[in-house]
Amino acid sequence: MDKVFDAKNLKRLRKIVKSSVGLELSDDDLYACATSVIRFTAAKILRSRELLSQEENNGRTARK
Repeated sequence: MDKVFDAKNLKRLRKIVKSSVGLELSDDDLYACATSVIRFTAAKILRSRELLSQEENNGRTARK
């Protein structure tokens, strides 16, 4: 986790959560939030790639 979210990024994430949601997170909750952000982002990227792959495969099938 330290490689992805350093102290500066965790501080920024804490401010974002406080300003947008109004929650004051403990350190443990902040790490859980950071983990959720990473999982959400990874899932979105993987889903986007899957959709692009499906579109490419559909395009190849339509051309045949």
